Amino acid sequence: RCLPQADQRALVVGCGIIGLAVIDALRALSPACHITAMARYPHQAEMARKLGAHEVITHEDPYVATARITGGKLYTGQFRNRMILGGFDVVYDCIGSNKTLQDSLRCARAGGTVVLAGVNLKPMHVDLTPVWYQEVNLLGLYAHGMEEWNGRRQSTYDLTADLLLKKKLAVEGLITHRFPLEEWRTAVRTAKDKRSGAIKVLLDMASKP
Repeated sequence: RCLPQADQRALVVGCGIIGLAVIDALRALSPACHITAMARYPHQAEMARKLGAHEVITHEDPYVATARITGGKLYTGQFRNRMILGGFDVVYDCIGSNKTLQDSLRCARAGGTVVLAGVNLKPMHVDLTPVWYQEVNLLGLYAHGMEEWNGRRQSTYDLTADLLLKKKLAVEGLITHRFPLEEWRTAVRTAKDKRSGAIKVLLDMASKP
């Protein structure tokens, strides 16, 4: 949803498997846009660069980084709330927490768009000031549906399969761990431990321990 144009800047917040897949899709569907990724762990930052991110924010303050990358101006309010005048054209929040959504809305330019791709199944308390004050669009994104692409209406799965067959999506390195079904406990622990270097963990039904 809301693919950036060739001269626009996109921010991907979070570089788990959802965020990395968004970067991969942006590079395939809008190859001339500028992509910035926000990653927490070194292996995520490395993979984001491999998939085509031009900039990766790791330890830098996200507001300071946004102002630097986009040429925007950072303002701090009376109660230490912050806002960027300028910012990214499109922000993909691939985490979906209170903090990431609130920051994403403030890192988008006036009239820009925040696409909520990550899901956090908890009630939220979010300051929506940028939605009315800066006219920032807030869109939801479901995992799959029907897509309009190149004048053709097709399912997300068909579009993805087509991009894979044409080798427009880079999948090398996204699957980091494979376990036989009998080792499912180890697989779950590995997937939960982000410091393990896990991106996508698979259970292999055919393999044996």
